[in-house]
Amino acid sequence: MRIPLLLITLLFCTAMAGQSVQFYEERIAAFHSDLAAAKADDARLAACDSMRVYFRKMLEQPEALTYPFEAFKFCKIISQDNRVRIFNWNLPYEDGSHLYFGFVLVKEKKDKPHWWVELKDAVKDQDKIENRLLPQDRWLGALYYEIIPMTKKNCDTYTILGWDGKDKLSTRKIIDVLHIQNNKVRFGENVFKAGENVRKRMLLEYSEDVSASVKYYENEKCILLDHLSPKSPMMSGVYSDYGPDGTYDMLVLKKGKWELQENVDITKFVQRDNKPFIDPRTGKRQ
Repeated sequence: MRIPLLLITLLFCTAMAGQSVQFYEERIAAFHSDLAAAKADDARLAACDSMRVYFRKMLEQPEALTYPFEAFKFCKIISQDNRVRIFNWNLPYEDGSHLYFGFVLVKEKKDKPHWWVELKDAVKDQDKIENRLLPQDRWLGALYYEIIPMTKKNCDTYTILGWDGKDKLSTRKIIDVLHIQNNKVRFGENVFKAGENVRKRMLLEYSEDVSASVKYYENEKCILLDHLSPKSPMMSGVYSDYGPDGTYDMLVLKKGKWELQENVDITKFVQRDNKPFIDPRTGKRQ
């Protein structure tokens, strides 16, 4: 006798109801281990779908705002003002591309309950992507490793630093903006200024064979980044040939804008740098 799909769904939901955050954490961590061990794309996708189901239940729990989630071996960051938590992970396809998954948990102001949204990785290489506003269901997927409040109080806008494994030839670092409004999140903001040019986000693309650093320094309110150049002038615009050229640029936060300064002296950062960049792909210190 076949059990109707609706009944199976109801039984599943009933079994998960009333569980602790730790229960969901353990199940999600187990499915993430299945993802890492899977040999085929369809098995990886099935593990990710299971993680999403448990995440939706878990984030309804009040403890989700403060629980440490030590069992999670994927990206989990929280803003310095403790208002925003981001959980996200990637599915590496056999062809070298990546599919990203993410949830944003937001603590409401005053005494309102927290809320959350699920991000949908639906944007890849579209024209003028650095100047487009993107809603939560048209997200430029990445693994985030830093979230920076743009104001000291009542912050609704955060700068986020992320990594994108793009394809077999090149990797990207993404410097984007997360804006919170009306129980939704949006990506992109006109805050990145290079001379007269203003962009909604910055994308730094370079060869898969090299590493490039993008790091935030809280005391100086700046983001230090490797300057990227092609190995040969003839390869200008072919980003799979780009890599750090030994010079550095810096984004400095001034009056709500990130202003680009080129070819900066990094001596003071090297002398007291106690926050090395960790590549989300390998976990190695760079």
